[in-house]
Amino acid sequence: MFEFPRIYSVTDLTRMIKNRLEEEFPLVWVSGEVSNLRSPHSGHCYFSLKDQASQVRVVIFRSYFQAMRFKPADSLKIICRGQLTVYEPRGEYQLLVDYVEPLGMGALAQAFEDLKNRLAAEGLFEARHKKPIPFLPRRLAVVTSPSGAAIQDFLQILNRRFPNIEVLIYPVRVQGQGAGDEIAAAIETLNTLPDLDVLILTRGGGSIEDLWAFNEEKVARAIFHSAIPVISAVGHEIDFTIADFVADLRAPTPSAAAELVVPRQEELHLNVQRLAGALRQRLLGLVQQSWERFRLLKVRLKDPRRRIAELRLRLDDRLEQLLRAWESKRRDADAHLKLTAARLNLLSVRRQSEQQRLVLQQRAQQLAQAFAWRAAASRRRLQHLHDRLAPLNPEAILARGYAIATTLPEKAVLRSTQQTAVGRDISVRLHQGALQCKVTDIAPGPI
Repeated sequence: MFEFPRIYSVTDLTRMIKNRLEEEFPLVWVSGEVSNLRSPHSGHCYFSLKDQASQVRVVIFRSYFQAMRFKPADSLKIICRGQLTVYEPRGEYQLLVDYVEPLGMGALAQAFEDLKNRLAAEGLFEARHKKPIPFLPRRLAVVTSPSGAAIQDFLQILNRRFPNIEVLIYPVRVQGQGAGDEIAAAIETLNTLPDLDVLILTRGGGSIEDLWAFNEEKVARAIFHSAIPVISAVGHEIDFTIADFVADLRAPTPSAAAELVVPRQEELHLNVQRLAGALRQRLLGLVQQSWERFRLLKVRLKDPRRRIAELRLRLDDRLEQLLRAWESKRRDADAHLKLTAARLNLLSVRRQSEQQRLVLQQRAQQLAQAFAWRAAASRRRLQHLHDRLAPLNPEAILARGYAIATTLPEKAVLRSTQQTAVGRDISVRLHQGALQCKVTDIAPGPI
């Protein structure tokens, strides 16, 4: 049987191609030369990215274009990241770009970001791992190139701020093949030396390739595992390396590292003098306060012999008062005792006890009789109520052969055939157990 081929509309075909492109190429990196760049009033950026044989249209939306540190320009060779899509009104495929960088830096920049993200996920950059920098280190080590200008600036500023600091310079290569290995080995070696307070990594500025030794993973892990606090002073203020993120402190420049690691000696002397003056004034104030207090206490203090004589007189007065009060209490107690004895003689305790016993026996007999009468009356009333309730007990009615029918699932008691219908489920409770039934017929009157 002959089958007609499926015929697509242009819109359907274009949309299918668009969906397939976006699924197959969700994110791509493309390099090429910029041509025909234009940026209309909308703020979007349009250009073609070409090489020797082909070209592709590129669109950068305004939000991405305005946030880019590097802006593309005609004839520049770039690397860009984006998503392939199809512009349906013209049926042209294009690249929606969100990141652009000059060609030649892309691999290093991507490697930098990948390592940075991986080490950050491991927690190497977290503040809880940062070790405090000593306020005034006595001995520090500098890992750098001894012939570079960075170490000369560092030493000059350090000598000017605090000339008594002992500095150990560990020479290494700071760029080129093998520089990262030397820097990592230097950190590990310096951690075996005694009495080192701070370790400083430093070099002057340069390109990303020049600073790459400080972006290597082995250097980052050596800094992280260092028991000695590490200051990273690599490049200029705008340069950032992996070592900066892992180090316990980042200095924007080698000169700034010297200023951060030690305070000015003159400032310390001034602070010590200011504190000494404040301490002296405080001590003088305390001495003056103590002397004034002593003088006031001396004026208020009386002759102890006079104080003892006053207390002795007061004690004699209190003793006389106590003796008079005791004699009065004793006389009152004797009088009360004699009065009580006379009253007891007038009363016969035995006679009163016998009378109370007879009264108690009589009351006990009366109480027993009343209790017996009330108990008998209560039993008769209980039996009467039981006899009246027995015929009304549903269980007794069910025992005589009756049953209670209820609807399901409402469990309403059936009193009329109008409460159910044929096919409805009902429950029939008997004296013993219950039946689940289905209504098959309804009689019009009594059975």
